This record gives sequence, C-alpha cells and structure tokens, in this order.
Amino acid sequence: MAEGGAPASVFSPLLRAHGAGAARSLSCWGPVAVFSVERCRRDPSSGGGLLRDCGLPEADLYDVSLSDGRWLLRATLRPPLNLLVRRNELRCGCELEQVRLGVEYDERRASAGCRLFVVMEARVVANGDGAPSPLLKETRCRKLQDLNDEAGRWAGPDLPLRARRRCYLPLWDSSNYYGDVWFPESNNDHPPAPSQHPKGAGNICLRQLEGCISQKRKDHPPVVVRILRKCRLCHYGRPDRYAEYPFQAKFLAADKSGMATLVLWNSFCMDWYRYLEPGMVIQLYNYVVKESYATRMGQDPGLTMEPALELNLNTRNPAADITIFNDKSGNTEWQVPPLQYTFVTRKELSQLRPGDQCDVIGLVTFVGRQERIRSQEHAGEFVVYRWVHLIDGTMPEPFVLKLFSTCQPEIQAQIYPCSISDNTVTFLVCTNVRVEGKVVDASGQTMCPHLFSTKYSQVFINGHHRGKLYVKDPKVRAFIQWIRTAKDKERERLSQTPFGGCYSFPPLPCNERNFRKEVLGVSTLTTMWELKQLMEQLDYREYRRVTIQGRICCVKYKSLGTDGGEEVLVFKPGVAGSTGKRAGVTESPVVDLSYQGTGRSRSPEIPLIRTSQSQKTTPSPRQMRTRKGLTYRKRPAQVRLNESTESSEGETAVTQKRNRSENTVVNSTPNQELSFASACKEFYTSSDDTEMESSVCPGSGSWIGSLSKLQHLPHSGHVCEMVARNFRLRDKALLLNTFELQPSSFIGVRPDLGKKLEQCEPACCRGYYTVTILGLNGELSLDTIFLPTVPTSDHRDLWPAKHNNSFINVLAHGGLSLRQAGGSDTEIEELPPQPPDDVLSPVCGLEKMLFIFVLDICSQGSSRVEVALNRAYVQHHAL
Repeated sequence: MAEGGAPASVFSPLLRAHGAGAARSLSCWGPVAVFSVERCRRDPSSGGGLLRDCGLPEADLYDVSLSDGRWLLRATLRPPLNLLVRRNELRCGCELEQVRLGVEYDERRASAGCRLFVVMEARVVANGDGAPSPLLKETRCRKLQDLNDEAGRWAGPDLPLRARRRCYLPLWDSSNYYGDVWFPESNNDHPPAPSQHPKGAGNICLRQLEGCISQKRKDHPPVVVRILRKCRLCHYGRPDRYAEYPFQAKFLAADKSGMATLVLWNSFCMDWYRYLEPGMVIQLYNYVVKESYATRMGQDPGLTMEPALELNLNTRNPAADITIFNDKSGNTEWQVPPLQYTFVTRKELSQLRPGDQCDVIGLVTFVGRQERIRSQEHAGEFVVYRWVHLIDGTMPEPFVLKLFSTCQPEIQAQIYPCSISDNTVTFLVCTNVRVEGKVVDASGQTMCPHLFSTKYSQVFINGHHRGKLYVKDPKVRAFIQWIRTAKDKERERLSQTPFGGCYSFPPLPCNERNFRKEVLGVSTLTTMWELKQLMEQLDYREYRRVTIQGRICCVKYKSLGTDGGEEVLVFKPGVAGSTGKRAGVTESPVVDLSYQGTGRSRSPEIPLIRTSQSQKTTPSPRQMRTRKGLTYRKRPAQVRLNESTESSEGETAVTQKRNRSENTVVNSTPNQELSFASACKEFYTSSDDTEMESSVCPGSGSWIGSLSKLQHLPHSGHVCEMVARNFRLRDKALLLNTFELQPSSFIGVRPDLGKKLEQCEPACCRGYYTVTILGLNGELSLDTIFLPTVPTSDHRDLWPAKHNNSFINVLAHGGLSLRQAGGSDTEIEELPPQPPDDVLSPVCGLEKMLFIFVLDICSQGSSRVEVALNRAYVQHHAL
C-alpha cells in the first residue's frame, strides 16, 4: 500500500478480481502509459465476446501494452477505438486516463487462469510529443511484471491476443516484416552455412521442368538456380480466413536453360526470406511445379514480365528444403548465369525512356519524410514511401528517387544525408528502379526524369556494400574514383543537406494552359465541402493531392525566425486601411541589406509587397488613405512555428518585425578531412479543425459585400514540420523522431529531449505565406501554407523558372526567380534577391481573379492536417 492507504498499483483491481465470479468490467483509478501498439489481421473467431456488436467489423485489431510503472498489461482495443491509433493519437509513449477494461476468459485454452483484457473506453491525456510519460522513464531500468504471464501462456514472442495468428504486422503498412518472430534465436540471425557440394544427384534444369507442369508430381529431382531478383514481401491475410503465417515471397531465379519464379509460402517464407539475397546459388528440394499465376488467371506472361514457370516451396505437402552454395568455388557444373547489373549515371538518365529499369549509385544529399498513400492493389492498405536525392558527379542535377518499401527495415532506418560538418558520408545503391518522366521532343530525351523503386528493388548503404557483386561493376568503380578525387569540389553542396519537410515531384506546369492539358484532363476538381470531408478522414501521414477552384481572400507572410517583433504583412482585398509606422522607425525605400548577397549558405527571406516607383518616398496621410487593401502595423507577439497558423478574421492587417538575426551555419574547417576513404573500403573486393462563423473581408467588392457568414477552416498543422532542416548529427534523434513514422514500441527517452524543431536550421525558405482560399459559392474558406522555392539554394527547385517575380507568377511557378524573363539564353542575367517590397504585385484586382489551386494535403497525426499550396493558376476562361 502507498501513503494514505492508496493501492500500490493502478491495476490493483485486476489483481484482486480473479475467478469465476469476478467482474467483467473494471476501471483503473489512475493514469497508465502506453508501452507499445501492435497490429494484426483479425480472423473469423476474432469478433466474439466483448468485441461483438461493435458496428462494422474492421480488418485489423490492435493490441496495446499498458504500464503503471510496475506492472505491464497487454489488452486488445475495442474496434471503435481503432480510429485513435490510425490517426496516431493513441500511440506508444502517450498517457491514458479513465481506462475501463473488459475481462473475459479464453475458452480455447485449457488453463483456467488465462484471462483476456479488452480496452472498452479510454481518454488520451498526453500524446507523447515531448517528454514521455513518467511511468515509462524507468521501464528500461527494471523488469516489469506481466499481468498476462500466467499458466499456459505462449513462451516465445508475444502473439496476437484475439486472432489465431503467429505474428504481428507493421503498424503503418503490410510490406515489411515486424517482430521477434522473424529473428529466431536458434539461427542466431545468420543464414545456414554455404555448402560446397550439392546433395543427391541427378539435377534437373528449368526447361525440363516446364514439361512437368501437367504431371502434378511432388518428387521432382533437385534443381540448382541463381537468385536474380528478390520481391517485396506480400501479406495475404484476410479477416474471413484462418492462417497462422499468411505471407508469400517471390524470387526470380534462373539457370542456363531458362527462368522461373520461386514462391515461398507461410512459415517457410519466414524461415528463409531474410537470408536469401540476389546473387546466391541455391539448390531446391521437394518443390511443386505450377504455371505462373498470370497464366492461371488467363493473362499473358509477356505482359506481366514474369516467367511462365513457378516453383512453390512450403513446409508441408511436401516439406521443401534449400541449400545455399558458396559462389566463390565457381563450380561449372551448376550451369547458372551470372548476376548482371545495369548501372547508369545521371548524365545517361535523360537518354532512357519511361518504363526502363536500371540501377543507380550516389551520395545522399536529401532524404524526405516518410509518407503514406493508399494501395491500389489491396483495399484498406497503405504504402510507405519517401523521396531521396543522389549525386554522382556527372551532372549538377541529382537522381530523384521515390523510395518505397524494399523489405529492408533495418537498412531504410539508417538512410540519412551526408554531413560534411560532421565528417559523415552516405553511399546509396538502389537496384531495379523504374524510370519515370515525359518524352517531349523527337530527340527522345525524357523531361524531368526521376526514378521509382519497384517491388524487386533492393537498397544498400554504408556497412552493407561489402561482398556484393556490384562492387566490381565499372560504373561503380568510376563513381568511387570520382569521390576520391572530387570530394573537395562537392564540399559546398554537402555542407547543406536537407532532411524531412514536405516535398513533391515532378514539378507541375508553369501556366494554366499546360496544366489543363497535362493534369486537369486526367483528374477531377474537388469541391470545398469534399475537401473538408477528406481532411477529416485522413489517416496518419496519409498524403493526397487535390485540385480546387476559388478566389484568394487573404494573404499573410511570416518569417521562420523565433525572435519577437517580427513583421507580418497582410493583404486583404476590399479593406480600406491606412499605413502605419512602427514606433521610432521611419519608412524608407532603401532595400534591406539582409537580402543582398545571399548565397547558398543562406536562403533569402521571402518578400511580400511591391511598392510602385511613385511610392518610394514616405507617403503622406492622404496617400496612405488611398492605398486600399494594403496595411500593416506592428504586432509584438512572438510567432512560434509549432503553433497552428491563425485564421484570417475581421482584423484588417497585421505585421510583425522581421527576424533580423542571422542563422548560424556550421562551417567545417578547410583542413577537415571527409572520411570518404573509409567508406570506399567496402567496394574493394579484396490541433482540431474548427468551424468558425465570421464576416470575412467585409467591405466593397461584388463577392465580398454579399457574404454575411461562412465557415472557415484555419490551418491546423504545424508549419515547422513542413520545412526541411539541414541535417546535423547532433539533431539526428530529433529529426528522426519528427520525420520518421511513429514506432510501435517505446524505445526510450531521446538524448536531446527539450530541444525543439525550430532550433534546427531551415534548409530552404526563411518564411511562408498563409493564403486564404474562398470557395466559389462563398460558403467555406480555407487557410493554406505556401512555401516558395528559392533558386540556387532550394532542393525543391532543380530547374529554376524564368519570370518577373510578380505574386501571380510566383504562385504559378511555385517560387521565386533569380533570372530575367525574356531574351536569349546568352543574355539572361541573374538578379539579386528581391527586396521585401517586391513580390505581391500587382494587388489591384486580385480579389476578382478566379484561380485553380493545387493542394498537397498530409495528416501530421491527431487532428493536425497540413495543407500546402503547390500551385495557383489564374483562369483565363471559364471551366
């Protein structure tokens, strides 16, 4: 008992409530912390007992581990609470109160003491964004007592509580393996030792096996093949089917006579999938020969690019076996082809056509955040991806790679950019990537070429190159030579390597005509009410792109600084205002020197309002009264990045003092040596959305004056999470915690706990616009965040456009231009960064223009949804 006679544990009622007459519903009197959240696919027996009558059954069940600091309790969430997990509100590290647990006995087990717990009700009181719950701080220092640890319990890894499955699924997708069951202790995490000699005699070739398809034999002779490609793991579990290990894995293999698809099923897949790699020579026993799946489904194998022969391996009927050979012995009797690679340089990439496949190697200069999109193959499933930039020295532009899951979670978790200030370098090899782009002219060159990883892609980084067959490839060796000789030339580029933030590729067209032709013709417009409903239904880190039409109701600008006294310049059409002066400061047409001479080491702040030549002097009161729609005043309140962007209401205009403090750039000393040589050794083969009713933009104007009430959706996402940050090892834990997906289990307190993302140096823009969009019907308005690109210093702007930097052109091109529009290429001269009075031009008549807006929407978790304005095009004719 604790002081005052209080129970020693939150779970004390559960310790006393035991036996046939025990209550079936108990409440925890104090807070509990969530130690882990794990997902499994339900089966036909999962809907009984306390999970009955929960509405429409969901495909997934979630098991949570709860801790009060002393005891650990594993329970299943009641399906109505699943939404809290899908939106990342209930997650590891968070704290729950008002927890009501349902208790029942497992009637399938002989042990009379095996109880099952169900979380019937719970309320999240701390989401774990900052410091984790105090109940979890000491969990790594002592052994928690398990309330579920009773007689008859499974002694191995934790299993799903309410489904007859032997493993859990990854929390955010189904294309990876997850859990201790994939790492059996008996194998010591090492593959079986390679053999020098094949077992048995009388090997058969693949061409001979094609004639055995109709025989339905199960005693075929052994076959020796080389693995050419390894496919992404496939989970085929269904709620209406029983299967303990519902996994399938495919490998492309070949010998001298032909090719075949190897299909590993169920527990045999779990035993061998992690150990088999492309390039291995293996011998197969007790396999089943079938036609390929495409052939059985009536498809043409030539169109699916799969062999017509399929070899199936399972643990029964018959029990298959695999022997791995030592490839270095070079046995000519095996008759297997060599593993070949098709590496291309960045210079050669434009010569490839969309759909071609190749391999690439490069230095990592940008790693985006992990996002999710809905799978087109499996309803209800998600696919995880991120964007990566690689350079190889053959062109200034990098490889742009959209990297999906490759079933290598240990490797993908270690992908982060190079950092010359920390003397770290990352080489990345990605195989079997597909070229994407658009062929625009008769020369056959591909416009905006980029790469997608495929289901057969494999990725390797430092520490995983040694022993791979590609280290002998001529282009790989040429890349290593370039690194050794040209590392000093790339020092400037490697000094600022972005990590995270919102990113999209390829860039959209720069004018309305091309947008209608290339994009709008294959996608539909979304209404404002459909957009509102979509934002409410997004799952955690789910990404969507939508296109809407409307008018610009308000424009604000904020810098990304954290000091007080910043300026916020506001544009509201139809508002009669006056231009005020800051106390003790006189308006001057002189350009702010902080915008001059900005190089790659610091991006210029994004300017907002352009002043005409006649207004270069300080305006008189009469002149100020005639400048309708433009006004600014000082707001001393400090602007913090992690706050949601405020909605634009009845206030006329607000400004804050611009952040004049220079961000410190970490510069490595000239004598600092980047450890490229050691990395090359591997290659040597020796907040809630609220609805507000307000009178927006009252005043003169045809559409403004007619509005009395409308619903406004303020931006609920954290703007600081939308901006990429320069990668530094000292910020690694914070950046990974912010831009990676939420882990399933609590992994301990971050070493840099207390540091905020705003303290990490932004990698691109120094400010952002809040553009308020009003729907055509005047019923709903929405705040969006516009992060303009800045040429020569922004990883999002690979091909800088040429325009006059008017606000309409900035919206259409996605950012600023440092070049003059017009003239021949030889006459183009770069312009200095624009002063802060040179962008929002002209503002006259902006409220009368009809725009097409392209929005990138992504859920940051909970009710925080970021809405990024990608492009805005003025409509020159009606839709």
